[in-house]
Amino acid sequence: LLWLYPAHDLRENFCRNPNNDPGGPWCYTTDPNIRAEECGIPQCTEEECIKCNGEDYRGRVDHTESGRECQRWDSVRPHNHHFQPKKYRDKDLRDNYCRNPDNRLRPWCYTMDPKTPWEYCNITMCGKEGVVIASTSCLERKGTDYRGTMNLTSEGVSCQHWDAQFPHKHSFLPQNYKCK
Repeated sequence: LLWLYPAHDLRENFCRNPNNDPGGPWCYTTDPNIRAEECGIPQCTEEECIKCNGEDYRGRVDHTESGRECQRWDSVRPHNHHFQPKKYRDKDLRDNYCRNPDNRLRPWCYTMDPKTPWEYCNITMCGKEGVVIASTSCLERKGTDYRGTMNLTSEGVSCQHWDAQFPHKHSFLPQNYKCK
C-alpha cells in the first residue's frame, strides 16, 4: 500500500534508510551489544517518479525537459565530464538515463547538443508538494522512501529512537535528514 507521509520521518524508532545503505532500512537497537541491524522489509515494484531531489531515481527517461537526447554517461562527447560510471558505481550511471549524481534540484543529463552542456529532465514528482508517496509495507530499491512503522530488526531487537543518543551515539538526527 502507498500512503502520503511528510517528507521528513526520522521519528519514533521506525526502521529507515537515511544513508542509502544497500541493505535497506535499518535502525540502532536498544541492545547495548548490537549497535544497528537491518529490518528485513521486502522489495516493492519500481516506480517511475521522483521523491525529493530524485537522487535515487533509476528510471529510463533519456531526454531532457526540452526534448534533447541525453549523452551516454560513459561518453565524453560532445561534452567532457567527470561522472564516469566506473568512478560512481553507486549512482547507476547507465546508458543515457537521467540521474542526479551530484544532488542538484532533480535528475538531469548531459545533452547530445554541442551548444547545451546539460539540462534537467522532466520526471514526475511522486505525491504532492511537501509530501512524498512512500511505501509502508515493502522496499523500493534501497528503501530510502520506506515510511512504515516497523521498529524491530530482522532479529527481533527493538530499535532506538532516532532523536536519542543512548545506548548508541550517532549523527542521523531528524532535523538534518528532512527527506529521509
